Amino acid sequence: MMLSNSWIFSFFLFSLLSSSCAQRPSSKQSSFVQCLSSHSNVSIPFSTTFFAPNSSAFTTILNSTAQNLRYVVPSMPKPEFIFTPTHDSQVQTAVICSKQLGIHLRVRSGGHDYEGVSYVSQIETPFIVVDLAKLRSVNVDIQANSAWIQAGATVVKFTTELQRKAKLMASQPVFAQFRRGRAI
Repeated sequence: MMLSNSWIFSFFLFSLLSSSCAQRPSSKQSSFVQCLSSHSNVSIPFSTTFFAPNSSAFTTILNSTAQNLRYVVPSMPKPEFIFTPTHDSQVQTAVICSKQLGIHLRVRSGGHDYEGVSYVSQIETPFIVVDLAKLRSVNVDIQANSAWIQAGATVVKFTTELQRKAKLMASQPVFAQFRRGRAI
């Protein structure tokens, strides 16, 4: 049985258009990227910070901090894309851009989200995820009795840094001030 040339051409054209559309970012993604580029004062390496569903790393990044496995099933709504900022100012820019473009935003931080509200949205679709995992520095100043912890830091990272600083301080003499027999 011979197929007509028009049917073969139609099938070829449909296949070509389908594959090219699947790899092209959506208009929301393109608009968001353009907005980030125009509003950010820090260079954004999009190849390592922006993940669309057709990216091979998308599912891995989406599920990386999932604490409740019922939210990672295929039937749950997925974000349009994931943005992982590398600088504090990029978070602000992402919030501004999502508001300007009318895109619902979910922010995921240090991984302690047992309800899945930072990476799943059943009422606000479509949505995006801003994943703060790359913003995870911890700075502990024992002498000033303070700590600066970025939102992407995990409890493990914080306690490890605190223990490291405490060990360093243990090797130095500690002088306590006393007032009426009590340490201050």
